[in-house]
Amino acid sequence: MRSLLLSVLMLGACAQPADAPVDQPAPPHAELAQRIEADLVRLDTELTADGVVAAGLNETADLGNGLFVRPLEVVEDSRCPANVDCVWAGRVVLRADVSGQTLDLILDEPVTTPQGVVVLAVVKPYPFHDWPETEVAIPPYRFGFRRG
Repeated sequence: MRSLLLSVLMLGACAQPADAPVDQPAPPHAELAQRIEADLVRLDTELTADGVVAAGLNETADLGNGLFVRPLEVVEDSRCPANVDCVWAGRVVLRADVSGQTLDLILDEPVTTPQGVVVLAVVKPYPFHDWPETEVAIPPYRFGFRRG
């Protein structure tokens, strides 16, 4: 009987009033949302770096000396999501009008044209598995180009 009374008293001491705030851990999607937002800021910085010219789909990036790039469509974006371990990193293939020629540009692979070498250097956004769209909207693609 004593042990039962002692147990009841101990449980009573641990109880909180009904209106007391309850400490709850942040939901996992909130942490992911913060990580995604930080990555979007990082990519914005890369898109505005010296020597990089940014454009969205159907916009034109002028790299000078007659070298223009107009992204037409994303043919492939198989990059491994940032929050997943993959065996293959994947790639981005972008179909673009490059100074009047339709070419497929692959992220970080230089392409030689009569107007010079062009590199698809940055692609925003980077994929994440289970992107919490209610907290962070998936932005439209933006591409950063530079001369090679």
